[in-house]
Amino acid sequence: MIKEKTFLNIITYAPLFFIPIFVATIIIFSYQIYSQSFESGIKELEKNLLNIEKKATKDKVIDMSDLIVYKKSKIKDKLTSRVKARVNMAFVIANNIYKKYKDTKTEKEIKDIIKTTLKALVWNRGESFIWILDYNGVFNLAPEYLKHLEGSSVLELQDSTERYVIKEEIAICKEKGEGFIRDTSTKPNKDINKQYEQVAFVKAFGHYDWYFGSAEYLDTATEKTDKELFSMLEKVDNIGNNYIFVINTKGDILVNRYIPQFVGKNINIMDKLVKDTIETSIKSLKNKNNTAYFYDWYNKISDKVEKKYAYLQKVPNTDWIIGSGFYLSDIENSLMKQKVNMLEIYSSNSKYMFYIAILAIILALIVSFFISQKIKKSFAQYKASICDKTDELKELNHTLELKVIKRTTELEKIKDDFEKLATTDALTKIHNRYSLMNMISVEISRSHRYDTPLSIIMYDVDFFKKVNDTYGHDIGDIVLISLSNLVKKNLRDIDIIGRYGGEEFLIILPNTVLDDAQLFAERLRKEVDEYSFETVDNITVSIGIAELRPNEDEDQLFKRVDKLLYKSKNGGRNKISF
Repeated sequence: MIKEKTFLNIITYAPLFFIPIFVATIIIFSYQIYSQSFESGIKELEKNLLNIEKKATKDKVIDMSDLIVYKKSKIKDKLTSRVKARVNMAFVIANNIYKKYKDTKTEKEIKDIIKTTLKALVWNRGESFIWILDYNGVFNLAPEYLKHLEGSSVLELQDSTERYVIKEEIAICKEKGEGFIRDTSTKPNKDINKQYEQVAFVKAFGHYDWYFGSAEYLDTATEKTDKELFSMLEKVDNIGNNYIFVINTKGDILVNRYIPQFVGKNINIMDKLVKDTIETSIKSLKNKNNTAYFYDWYNKISDKVEKKYAYLQKVPNTDWIIGSGFYLSDIENSLMKQKVNMLEIYSSNSKYMFYIAILAIILALIVSFFISQKIKKSFAQYKASICDKTDELKELNHTLELKVIKRTTELEKIKDDFEKLATTDALTKIHNRYSLMNMISVEISRSHRYDTPLSIIMYDVDFFKKVNDTYGHDIGDIVLISLSNLVKKNLRDIDIIGRYGGEEFLIILPNTVLDDAQLFAERLRKEVDEYSFETVDNITVSIGIAELRPNEDEDQLFKRVDKLLYKSKNGGRNKISF
C-alpha cells in the first residue's frame, strides 16, 4: 500500500516538475541558437564591410594610376602642339610684317623689325624662344645666352649624340617646308657643357632663305604635367581619411595632404614613424607591382596612432608609387552604427521570446497541474484496472507531446522571422545587400563547379536624387517599392533580385547566357520606361549586364558590371551596356 501510494505521488507530481523543465530547456536551447546566429551575423557583417572598403580602396588606386599613365602619355603630344603653335604664330607675325613693309622699307629694315618683334616671344622662364637661321646656318636671331653666336654660322653644330642638328633642320625646311626634330641642347642659366633632350619644330619663312624654329625641353614639359597631376590628386577624396598619396622609389613624398609639411621632401629628414612606413612601402613593392598591408599611422581625428590598411601600386613607366588606405577604426565605427540597429532588432525579438517563454512555462504548469489531477483522479477511480490506467496515461502523454511540438514550432517561427528580417531590405521587401553578397558567392561557386552560365544585371534609377528633391523622400520610397514589384513580376523562380544600395539594384540570373540576359534587360528597360508611376509619372533606368567568365571571382564580376552601368549612365541614361 505504501509503495503504491509513493508510486502514485511520483506519477501525480512528476509532470509539475518535468514538463516545465522540458519546456524551459527547449526555450533556452532555442535562444542559444538565436544568439549564436546573431553573433555570426555580426562577424559576417564586419568581414563584408572590411572587404568592401578594401575593394573600393584598390579600385580607386588603380583608376588614379591609369589616369596618371594616360596624362603622362600625352606629354609629348601636348609639347609638340605647343611648340608648333609658337612657330606658326611667329611665322604669321613675320609674314604680316614682310607684307606691310616690302614696298616701303629696305630688306635690312624689315629683317630688323621682324627680329625685334620675335625676340620678345619667350616661354618657360626663357627656356623656350623663337630662333631664326638661314640656309647657310647663320644665326639671325638667337636668345640672350647664345647671343655671341648671332651673325655667325652654326652649320657644324653637333648635339650630344654628334648629330649635325642645323643641317637636319635646313633639310626639313627645304624638302618639306616644316617639321619636327628631336635632339639635345643646352639650357639657359645651366651648365653650358650639359645638354638636355628637347623637341623642336622648324618652318621655312619663304623669304631671305630664313627659317623659324622653337623647342621645349622634355624634362620641363614633364615637370609641368607632374605639377598638374599633383594638383589634381590633392583634390581627390578631399574629405575624410581615405586620401590618395604618392611617393617615388627614392623616398620623396610627392603628394600627401595629410602631411603637407613633408611634400617634396625625402624620408631621411622625417620623423621615425613616417620614415619607417614609407621605407616599408618601397621595400614591399621591390619585386612586384602592387601590395596591400596593415601598418600603424597617426590619425588626426582621434589624435592617436592607429592600425591602418593601405593598397599601393607602382605607376607603369614611372618611379612613382600611388596608394590609399583607411583606418580600421572607420570600419569599426561603421560596424557599430549597424550593430546598434541589429541590437535593437535583437533586443525587441529577445523581449518577444521572453514573453513567449513565460507564457509557455505558465501553460506548461497549467497543463502539468491538469495532467497531475487527471492522473490522480484516474488512479483513484480505476485502481482495479491497470490497463485502462496505462492507456489513459498514454493518451495524456500524447496530448502533452502535441502541445510541446506546437510550442517548439512557434519558437522556430520566431527564429525564421528574424533570419528573414536580417536578409530582407526593409523598404522594398527584397534581398538586402548582405543577402545578395552571400547569394552571388554561392551562384558563382555553382556556376564554376557545374560549368553553367551565370549573368548579373545591375540597374540604377536615373536622376533619382531629382525625384527625392522634387517630390520628397516618401514619394521616392514609393517609386522604389513600385519599381521592385514591377521587376519581380518579370523574374523566373530561380532569379534573385536585391537592393544593392540606395537606388541601385542587382538581379542574379542563374543558367543564363549574356544574349538572353540582354533580351530580358531590354524588355525590363522598356517596361519601366513605359510604366506610369504614381505622382512622378515616368522614370527610367540605366543598366549594366555581365556574364561570369571562366575563373572570374566575385570582385572582378562586380567591377565589370559596375563599369558597364556607369557606361550606360555616362552614355545618356535609359540605356543598356554589356
